[in-house]
Amino acid sequence: MDWTGRPWQRPHGCWRLLCAFYLAEFGIALPTYDDQVPGDDGAQLAALIADELGAWREVPRGAERYGDGVLLRIAGAPAHIGVVMGRGRMLHVLMDGHDSCVESYRVPKWARRVEGFYRHRDLA
Repeated sequence: MDWTGRPWQRPHGCWRLLCAFYLAEFGIALPTYDDQVPGDDGAQLAALIADELGAWREVPRGAERYGDGVLLRIAGAPAHIGVVMGRGRMLHVLMDGHDSCVESYRVPKWARRVEGFYRHRDLA
């Protein structure tokens, strides 16, 4: 399935993309939190991501694999999530007006923002 070119969706498009990916690729239904975060509140989204981390296991840098989550800091807070596609690339959608794309998380723009890599407990 081609995951690029999907429009950003309110609220919190990056998490919604991860949810759609996990359901289609792995049959894992992640909570969408659609009713818990108004609009694009990055601080509230960061809090929800932190709460959700119990279902995920941190993966050492360099051991990440297809489907792992890559948690990124935006404005200093871990408030953006992408999906590892392999070979240092991630699928993500950043904000309104942008479509989903695959980019390297090893380039300076993203490498300095990587908070960590996480594998869902059902894939461990």
